[in-house]
Amino acid sequence: MVTDATPKMTGWIDAAIEMLAEQQIIAHAIIIRTKGSAPQVTGAHMLIGTQRIWQTIGGGALEYQLMMTARQTIEKNLQTFDSWHREVVDIVLGPDVGQCCGGQVKILLEFYTRAELDSLKNMAIAGGLLAHPLVSGQSPMIVTDSTDMTARLEADRFILPHTGYRRPLFIYGAGHVGRALVHIASTMDFDLHWIDFHNDRFPQPSQPHCRQIIATDPAKLAAYAPQDAFHIIVTHSHRLDEAICHAILGGNGFARCGLIGSQTKRARFHSRLSQQGISEDRLARLTCPVGLALVTSKKPEMVAVSIAAKLAIWQEQGNNI
Repeated sequence: MVTDATPKMTGWIDAAIEMLAEQQIIAHAIIIRTKGSAPQVTGAHMLIGTQRIWQTIGGGALEYQLMMTARQTIEKNLQTFDSWHREVVDIVLGPDVGQCCGGQVKILLEFYTRAELDSLKNMAIAGGLLAHPLVSGQSPMIVTDSTDMTARLEADRFILPHTGYRRPLFIYGAGHVGRALVHIASTMDFDLHWIDFHNDRFPQPSQPHCRQIIATDPAKLAAYAPQDAFHIIVTHSHRLDEAICHAILGGNGFARCGLIGSQTKRARFHSRLSQQGISEDRLARLTCPVGLALVTSKKPEMVAVSIAAKLAIWQEQGNNI
C-alpha cells in the first residue's frame, strides 16, 4: 500500500495565491536578461510581499534594491493599481547597486492584486509555459504551441515555465539522518519524495515542501521511480536497504543512487546483489558510503550535511557520471 501523507508543492503561482490571501498586492520579480557576471540566471524569479518573500534572485544588494523598489511601488499605488501592472528595470550591478558581480540584469516586475486571483488559479490548473507581456494591462498568456521549456526573452514578452524542471529525489527512511537530510534537501529545489513504511515514522507536523509517502514495501515504490531520479537510502534496516538497492539497480534506470554505510557494507551489498543478478556496471553506480569522505562525524546532522553536499555535486553534474 502506498499513500501520500502530504500534498505535492507546485510552484510560484500557488505561492502567489497564498500570499494574496494575506495582503492586497504582491510583486513577481523575474530576471529576463543577463549580461556578464550576474548572481542568478535568466528565468530566476521571486515573489515580494510587504512582509515576506518567496525564493530568491541571488540575494545581496540586487535583491535588496528590488525588494525596496517593489514595496515602494506597492505602497505608492495601493489604492490605484491598474490590472496587471508591470515595470521593466535595467540594473548595472557595479555602479547601480555596488554588487561585485559586475554584470547587468534586466528584470520584469509584475504586480498582482486580488483581482487577478481567478486568472492565477486558472494558470495553475493549466500549467505549462506562460508568456508574460513586458507592458501593463494584459494577463500572462498560456503558450500551448511549444515544447521548449527554456525561459527566454522574445520581442514583447518573456516566456517562463509555470514550474521549472526539478530533479526527482527519493529519500528512504524517516529516522534521525533522514529527518535531518530532508530538512536540508527541501531547500535544494528537488521534487522531493520521502518514503517510510508507517505514518508514525514521520515527524509531526508534516515537513513542508516534500511529498511524504507511506509505503508498506518501499522497494516496490523504488522500482517505479522516474529514470532521472536521485535515490538516497538511509533506512533503519540493512535488509530493507538491500531490497531498495536491488529494486533501483535492477529496474528500468536511475540517475544516481546513494546508500548510507561503510566500505564493509558496500562490499557485502556488492557481493549479495551480484549473486541476485545485478550487473557490474549497475553495481559500480551505487555510491556507498554516500557523502563526503572528509566528513567523518557520526552525528545525524553532520551525516545529513555530508550527504546533502554530495547531492549538490550531483545536481551540478546532472546525468554525467
